[in-house]
Amino acid sequence: MFSDLVRPWTGNQKSGLSLLSGLFITGALATSTGAFAEWQDPLQTPAMSSDKAHQSLLLDVTERGNALVSVGAYGHAIVSTDNGFTWFQGSVPVTTTLTSVDFADEKNGWAVGHDGVILNTADGGLNWTKQFDGFKANEAMLTSARNNLTNAEERSEEIQETGSDMEVEQAMTALENAEFAFQDAEYDLETGSTKPFLDVYFWSAKEGIAVGAYGMAFQTMDGGSEWFEISSRLPNPNRLHLNAITRVGERSLTIVGEMGLMLRSDDMGETWVGQSAPYDGSLFGLLDEGDTQILFALRGHTYRSDDDGITWQALDTGSEQTLLGGFSSDRGAMLVGNGGSVVTLNAQLSGAESTIIAGRKGAASVIRSEAGHFVIAGDAGIQLVSREGKLLQRQAEMSEEKGNE
Repeated sequence: MFSDLVRPWTGNQKSGLSLLSGLFITGALATSTGAFAEWQDPLQTPAMSSDKAHQSLLLDVTERGNALVSVGAYGHAIVSTDNGFTWFQGSVPVTTTLTSVDFADEKNGWAVGHDGVILNTADGGLNWTKQFDGFKANEAMLTSARNNLTNAEERSEEIQETGSDMEVEQAMTALENAEFAFQDAEYDLETGSTKPFLDVYFWSAKEGIAVGAYGMAFQTMDGGSEWFEISSRLPNPNRLHLNAITRVGERSLTIVGEMGLMLRSDDMGETWVGQSAPYDGSLFGLLDEGDTQILFALRGHTYRSDDDGITWQALDTGSEQTLLGGFSSDRGAMLVGNGGSVVTLNAQLSGAESTIIAGRKGAASVIRSEAGHFVIAGDAGIQLVSREGKLLQRQAEMSEEKGNE
């Protein structure tokens, strides 16, 4: 199950990917379409209460104040207020798979997932409401693609009259890309809400960005009352999957994706430029810790930069397993991935050590609890491990109590 699904995450920094590039589409379509009479629209069907929610597929875990929140399959969103030992389930209006969750503060959070869904909570994860979905996303993408095509046509006509040969060639390429994008947007509108969001990041209770499959990217400036398309701002003409978005420094954001895609904004999403990556395979997450950045990717490829991403040095992690999620602080970092792979880095973010969690269940994301142990979300649900990657004797359990808020 987990080999089809993975995830991306950032104070402590967290980053990762919620769906393994190239394989997640099957899962997304399975969630979004149905051939049987009993099929129920996952966007209209509330998540069922389950005493096994903590043991089902979970794709992200994050902190909100002193608590933890994890999301995953079947619309499960669970909350822990005791460092991950006991969890209770939040009320969610959808059953679609949730791939990523982020909180701006202790109360205000957002979760995204399959079917282009974006959910919001204003009470720390107890209750969630739907703000956005793939149908709205498709309409917005079509409007944007139509406008871009019109602009490209006008630009092409103008350049052919006055431009140089190189300018004409560039204008024709831009027009061709705009035509393809418009055709894709028309198809998506007919197909329905099939494209998943893969990551979400909020830097205030009002401002955030969600990114996902086929270059899909949306931003809000009002806490999600309105989400507007920003895919057209990105230098991503091939509409590669956007796997993760991470804050870098005070005013910068970085998006990583498939085929070595790295995009950077130094004005919090207004403008974007391409950034050279050290690897041309799928990138799943970026950790930013002071002057050092850690980039992790397919087949265990991991890189370190000490000059804000200008140059990168490969790190020998001792693992060839794909790394999907990570967490860093001034104490070091932990990366997790397929086959229960765990890679730890020391306080200098070097000296990598690799181990395998007992059971070899795939891991999608990780965060350190206030008690010092690490909380991992993945194919086995919630797993609690030591810094050395060893399972704690006491593991997670569900509770009907809501905990101390």
